[in-house]
Amino acid sequence: MTVAVHESVVAMSSCLDNVRETLGGLDDKGIAQTLRDIEKLSRQTQSVMLEVIAEIDARGIAVREGFSTTQRLLAGMLQLSAAEARMRVEHAAMVGPRRTITGQTLAPRLPATAAALAAGEIGSGQLRVITETIAALPASVPPLARERAEADLAGYARDFDPRRLRIIAQRLVATLDPDGPPPSADPTATSPVRGELWLRDRRDGGVGLEGWLDAEHGSMVRALIEQLAGRPTTTDGEPDTSTVPQRHADALIELCDRARASDEFPSTAGEPPHVTVTTTWDALRTALGAATLDYGQLISAGDARCLACDCKLIPVVLGSDSEPLDVGRAMRTVPLGIRRALITRDGGCSFPGCDRPPGLCAAHHVRHWIDLGETKVGNCCLLCPAHHQQVHLQGWDITITGGRVKFRPPTIINPDRRPLTNPLRH
Repeated sequence: MTVAVHESVVAMSSCLDNVRETLGGLDDKGIAQTLRDIEKLSRQTQSVMLEVIAEIDARGIAVREGFSTTQRLLAGMLQLSAAEARMRVEHAAMVGPRRTITGQTLAPRLPATAAALAAGEIGSGQLRVITETIAALPASVPPLARERAEADLAGYARDFDPRRLRIIAQRLVATLDPDGPPPSADPTATSPVRGELWLRDRRDGGVGLEGWLDAEHGSMVRALIEQLAGRPTTTDGEPDTSTVPQRHADALIELCDRARASDEFPSTAGEPPHVTVTTTWDALRTALGAATLDYGQLISAGDARCLACDCKLIPVVLGSDSEPLDVGRAMRTVPLGIRRALITRDGGCSFPGCDRPPGLCAAHHVRHWIDLGETKVGNCCLLCPAHHQQVHLQGWDITITGGRVKFRPPTIINPDRRPLTNPLRH
């Protein structure tokens, strides 16, 4: 049987060699499908690898071969780091088969996750989030609730990357354990620690900052800084080329200046900038072509459509002979009342897995106003700047039914275009 298994693995390797040799003859669609197929195969291979590790651990092979643990055996056998070997053993214990003392086979500790990995539907990143989340659940969580949590996370893992899945997992843990960890038993503790901040003198005379804040206050400070940093400035008509860390530093300085001068800060629904966009009617309607801003910068017609989603816009549309067809007055595309309704419904960015708050979001027209879309709650949704641009550029389709915003990804991401919602908002 050992020979048969080895020959099967060699045959898989030979198939991969054949795939490598035929890549040059594939069209774009074929290349994209091949990438999906290879990723699925890689995940299925990882599932089998973890089952093999679970079998090695169950048989006690490491001890018989002179290693103190299975982790040390893997590190030496496969030239893995200690951290990687330890993680593989931990994952194998959660999704690999188990045996009783009598040799009876038991289901994995995380059966839904094991099934998703074996089907190639999730990867190692999602697997790590699920295992860490289930391990972090307190003993007070009933077994049925724990099983439901694992099944829910395995379902979400099919649609969300590890970062967004971790956010969903944190919300799930907060639901199952609303009291959080028990308070410190230290009698000398007078109040919870909200964070730490170190100020250090740099050799160039500057000040170095290092520290951390708890979840509540960290989110508050982060929202303020990102709101200020999200407004790139221009100098002499040139676009802002500063990096994100530089803009964050500028935002912190501005935040201190505002606090020192007055108590006024930008409102969470601060007004978007006034922009004059000059373009042709066909370019604006089809999103093909260019548009000109106040200071002569050129942007694509698609970017102009994106700007027009939630801002005060002064349109100057020119006909074929460059004669003005219509010069509109400054007007808010999405009035405050509608925006408040969107905040109540969406709670923030409505894109699947995004947790950006309403203050960092713009109102996006599902059917653009240039395509006769109406400015109403049923035709708008909140999107953060990154996902607003992503929706415009990548071809995500949006529908709003039953008070929920649903997103259909482009075929390059999901050929089935299965609609997704944002579980963080519902």
